[in-house]
Amino acid sequence: MISRRVVIYCPDRHIVYDGRTPYKRGVGGGISARVRMARALARAGHRVTMVVNCPGRRRIDGVEYVPLDRTRRLEGDILIANTSGGSMSLEPLLDLEVETALLLVWVHGTIKPVGLEAIGFHALYAVSNFVADVADGEWGARRERIFVSYNAFEPDLFRAAERSRPRRDPYRLVYFSHPSKGLETAIDVLRRLRAVDRRFHLMVFGGARLWGESELPAAAEEGVIRRGLVGQRLLTRELLQCGFALQMQARPEPGALAIVEAMRAGCILIASPVGCVAEMVRDDGDGFLLPGDHTRAAVRDRAADIILQLVEDRERATAVRRRAQCIPWDTDTMARVCRRFIR
Repeated sequence: MISRRVVIYCPDRHIVYDGRTPYKRGVGGGISARVRMARALARAGHRVTMVVNCPGRRRIDGVEYVPLDRTRRLEGDILIANTSGGSMSLEPLLDLEVETALLLVWVHGTIKPVGLEAIGFHALYAVSNFVADVADGEWGARRERIFVSYNAFEPDLFRAAERSRPRRDPYRLVYFSHPSKGLETAIDVLRRLRAVDRRFHLMVFGGARLWGESELPAAAEEGVIRRGLVGQRLLTRELLQCGFALQMQARPEPGALAIVEAMRAGCILIASPVGCVAEMVRDDGDGFLLPGDHTRAAVRDRAADIILQLVEDRERATAVRRRAQCIPWDTDTMARVCRRFIR
């Protein structure tokens, strides 16, 4: 394999972070994916530099982190430019001297990055086929210039967490994302379940700060345990103890890490088939897809019914969990997808 000089550049400034941050506290999926891919490419033998909103220059896990304010020139064989928050703009790249053989733009969602055409990219790196289709059909990017590599789970995190043999609680639900994606629906499903069995409870991880927003006070709710932003190591251990993950929402999901992490952890995913979810989850195979408006009582009733049935039918629940845990999208596999494109 030929070793390449890979520069990952992100001008977002709404959160300060480096390669250690996601393991200490919760951050958005874009940041986590960025750190994971950089580590995986470095493990594969590439010389990787991350030019991001980090607190100082430092080498972490084989990746060189360089602060945005100390960078005037980007030089490498491959430059991967991306934005996943803040103003969603790549225009700051135009103020830098750039020397690269290949410029990729890594797109994390359906919002077209500001300055996309101006920077003169060679290809788009999309986090799902759904995002690739949006870029092709709505942005005017040609499909042949787009490749897909899913955001992925980190095998070493799960191996480390599984060594302690965490005990799964079938009555423990989990919601881990920004509240706007469907937290109220998750809580309402919990209410329905607790009306039948008070052992059900909901662990809530994440919050508005995932997207650099201010956290609003939340009303107390019986059976709801709010954990806020936690690092990936703790989150992984917690997921392995949960029975079900709720991801019922209206927002078209571009490629959430929550999907692959819940599945790898063996949390039975109850989700809306929006965005990339339908391409990643097989209904009644390795998860459950509930069509319709997630705010409607009938859809929430259906979610509660599925959970109640699976708690009673442990053999069926175990089969679903095992299929989900066979999800193939780990960081090294996704890095190999990228390497096939950039070599």
